[in-house]
Amino acid sequence: MHPVFKADSIKVIEQAAAKAQGFALFELMQRAGRAAYDCLEREWPLAHRIVVVTGSGNNAGDGLVLARLATEAGMQVTLVPIKPLDELRGDAATAWKQLESLNLTQREPDAMIFEQADVIVDALLGTGFNGQLRDNYAEVIEQINQAGIPVLALDLPSGVYADSGLCSEPHIQADHTVSFIFYKVCQVINEGLAAQGELHLASLGVSQSHFHQQQPVAWKQSYSDVIDEIPERSATAYKHACGHLLCVGSDFTMGGAIMLATETALRSGAGLVTTFLHPDNRSAALGFCPEAMWHGVAFEELSFNSLIDANPKHFDAMVLGPGLGRSEWGRQVFEQSFAFARQQKMPCLIDGDGLYWLQLFLEQEPKLELPQPLIVTPHVGEAARLLSWDTAKVSEDRISAAQAIADGYNCICLLKGAGTILADGQQVVIAGGAHPAMATAGLGDVLSGLIGSLIVQGMSPWDATRVATSIHFTAGVEVARDRVRGMLASELIESIHYWVNR
Repeated sequence: MHPVFKADSIKVIEQAAAKAQGFALFELMQRAGRAAYDCLEREWPLAHRIVVVTGSGNNAGDGLVLARLATEAGMQVTLVPIKPLDELRGDAATAWKQLESLNLTQREPDAMIFEQADVIVDALLGTGFNGQLRDNYAEVIEQINQAGIPVLALDLPSGVYADSGLCSEPHIQADHTVSFIFYKVCQVINEGLAAQGELHLASLGVSQSHFHQQQPVAWKQSYSDVIDEIPERSATAYKHACGHLLCVGSDFTMGGAIMLATETALRSGAGLVTTFLHPDNRSAALGFCPEAMWHGVAFEELSFNSLIDANPKHFDAMVLGPGLGRSEWGRQVFEQSFAFARQQKMPCLIDGDGLYWLQLFLEQEPKLELPQPLIVTPHVGEAARLLSWDTAKVSEDRISAAQAIADGYNCICLLKGAGTILADGQQVVIAGGAHPAMATAGLGDVLSGLIGSLIVQGMSPWDATRVATSIHFTAGVEVARDRVRGMLASELIESIHYWVNR
């Protein structure tokens, strides 16, 4: 896993690392420029005409180092400085002095300059950017985006806010971004994921084992970090030893949600799945997945509690809420199944409309005892409701929102979005990323079923949530391939089946 830092922490680490290793900070700038040049040469081996656009800070210095290296390699380099180069200060000024004698062409920003380039290097704004873009910066960013020429961004695309992953308008749309030392928040969540293109990390010789007393705000994980954590299964295993998951949800108008969770749980290895849903959905559910045990609940005939009493079984975990709805039927199912999970002391995952009822019940009874362990899986709107925040506040700091939910509800919080955030009150992990084809209904239901399945197979709720999130995203990217729209959530189930068996 990779540590993720805020911009101020990166600055402290840079200074401490240089001091500890006995070199000046300018050495890090030279390494950054070299790493960026290496990326340019690797990704665009035939590029000859390079336009380097510079601003006023150290990001400009990184770009000037790249410009010198590209010139020495025989490339035709044009500089487009937004701030006069002789007004640069500090290490950026030193980088300019090393380049000045080469007499490179300098031009004012102009659409034709950008359109004639093979690659544009964005060295305008670095991690210190905040607030609003100045008009001259906004204009040049628009010209770069409209040119239709490949863009290499240094550290992060200009116009992206380093500590949130949100973006100004306009902002650079890069094809590749070279990040220096460690990941920044914007490189793992939110709109920054779409702006940066393919991300490359250059450590610049700063060891991951030394944070120089700075604490990461999160850890970024991938599928390769977690796949070995899935428990091995004995050749003599039997279904009761592989866990029994209870799924509850799907009012008559939303039958598909709990069906998706149920089939995912079985296809990812749960030994048994019992699902309670509105009786109008039972026939369709049997046809959808005959391997599950489907029970219909209609309160004019039978309550959830009496059905449990009539079918006594041991359950290892519960998934509560997909498709549950907000009718009186949903309220009663939630109330009784929620109490059952608490009574049985089983891990309980609450998703979808279950989160609506959870928040409503807590409004009415603030000291309501919650099931333990508890997992909640909100999107931004649901998180705002759980926290009594507005959605803009959640979006601006999704990491803090996930931590606040984990602390306030004594739970594991899986905050959905571009870069899913997982928090348990002690640690924060970011899993997955962003893919346009995954903006489709039902993906959360599939994820809930996968988490529940891994729990009943023996994983801790925290580990099951982490592992499931990475598998879910990996499966989504594989299924989407080159599609950007039209993918169905049910398509992921077969891919998840593959990835859990690798």
